[in-house]
This record gives sequence, C-alpha cells and structure tokens, in this order.
Amino acid sequence: MKKLLGATMIVLLVLVGCSGSLPESVSEVLPTLESAVGEVVSTQEHAEAESHAVHWSYEEGAGSPENWVELGYEQCAGRTQSPIDLTNAAMSDLDNIRFAYGEAVVKILNNGHTIQVDKIEDSQIIIGDDTYFLKQFHFHAPSEHKLNGEQFPLEMHLVHKTADESKAAVVGVFIANGAENHAFAPVWAYLPEEESAYELDADGNKVYIPEDTGAVVSLAALLPAEQLLYRYDGSLTTPPCTPNILWSVMQTPVEMSAGQIAEFTRVMVGNNRPVQDLNARDLQLDATP
Repeated sequence: MKKLLGATMIVLLVLVGCSGSLPESVSEVLPTLESAVGEVVSTQEHAEAESHAVHWSYEEGAGSPENWVELGYEQCAGRTQSPIDLTNAAMSDLDNIRFAYGEAVVKILNNGHTIQVDKIEDSQIIIGDDTYFLKQFHFHAPSEHKLNGEQFPLEMHLVHKTADESKAAVVGVFIANGAENHAFAPVWAYLPEEESAYELDADGNKVYIPEDTGAVVSLAALLPAEQLLYRYDGSLTTPPCTPNILWSVMQTPVEMSAGQIAEFTRVMVGNNRPVQDLNARDLQLDATP
C-alpha cells in the first residue's frame, strides 16, 4: 500500500511537471485520495503489528503449533522436525554417550513455556569424537516423544552444545509414574509458579534471569541406570525449531511418584509439541549397552 501511495504521488508530480499546475479536478480529489490510501496503509500496519504481537504457544488459537510457521518460524515446517514417535527403529551398534556429569547449583526459571534449570557448568557428554557441554535441562508434560505410541507423564530434555556452539545434542529422558525420585527433589523444591523476571535484549527478546536457589543437584542421578537409546537427526521442539540437532532418547524411563508429577503439572502442563513425521530419516535403536 505504501508503494501504491508513492506511485500515486509520482503520477501527480508528472502531471504538475507537464502542465505547471494541477488540474482543478485533480486538486480536488488529491486530499481524498491521500486520505483513503493512508487509511488503508494504517489498517495494514495495524494488522501487521497485531500479527507480530501474537506469541507462539501450545494452546489452540493463533499461537498454536500448527500456526508457528505463519508466525514467522519457517523452520518449523522442515522435514527433520522433533518430536517423533519412536517406533519401528533399526537396531544398530550406536556410539554410547559418555556422561561426565557432576553436581550443579540449581538456577531455575519459568519462561512461560517450561521450567528450566539454567546456566549449568562443568558437565558434559562425549558422543563419538564430539564433546558437548550441558547448558540447561527442562521438562515437558506430557512427554513430547512417544515410545511405540505411548506417551509418558513427563519428559526431561538435557540440552548440550559444543564449545564453539556449532553443534547441539539433546538427551531425552521419559519420566513414568512410579516410586518417589529423590534425585529431582532439589529442583522440585523451587518450581516457580509465575513467569520469571527478564530483561529485553537489543532485538526485544526476553532474556530470563534464573533464581539461584543454592540447592545442588547430582546430574548423573537424574538418568536411568540402563542407557540404551534411540538416535535420530531432529530439531528443537520449540520455535525457531532449529534443525540439525542430534537426538538421543533413553529407551528406559526414570520414575517419579504421582505426587511429584502432580506438583509439576500444577505449575506447567500441556507444553508438548505434537509428534512430527519421520519422513526419510533413519531412526536407530542401540543394540548394545
């Protein structure tokens, strides 16, 4: 519409250049024309502003997962998206994950989409020739991945990056209803019910400020004892749905009591992206411990 207004003014200027002055009929209609085009431009800009104001979410409506692409997250339409249903996997002798997990002070935040333990230091994994450093872990309720069509009450994602941040690897752990799990107690004691404080970066994005609780979690204790895993090439499960993420999802879940699960879902529930098509990707299941 701005182009239309500009083109209209150019035509009128040409008329002035040719005749020295605007014809009376054109002079009379110009203010009306400018006003009409201006109103259309204003309406369009208002609509665009409202569109950009719609934030992605898991709920039905303009921000729902099926609309993430329309909100500007084009990568969410890619053919290597996560999560998926872990079924019909090919048995393979995969590179085991070598965990070098220590203890971490619980720095916890609620970003409106998940509960996240943030800014973790001095813990890493090695897969093949690559070393990935643990940055944060967070939770989805119910699980985002499915296991042969089955969905679990919770799923934990441990997010890692190489030192130069050129590669990323996520370890997924299903959480099933069962015995109380004391390893998660330092986190569960500080589940923030409200969105955490944040600052805006130069692009206007929220940068959340995690609360340093002083509590300490033993990271290795969060993992299942049996670590056979599924592996595939996927993406982040939240916008911008970044591809080329190496996914390793543990086949064996850890347990939590019904009370612990209820504590989390009282704060956060329904924050799971629907499963995506596998398409032409290879899904592998480790055949050896």
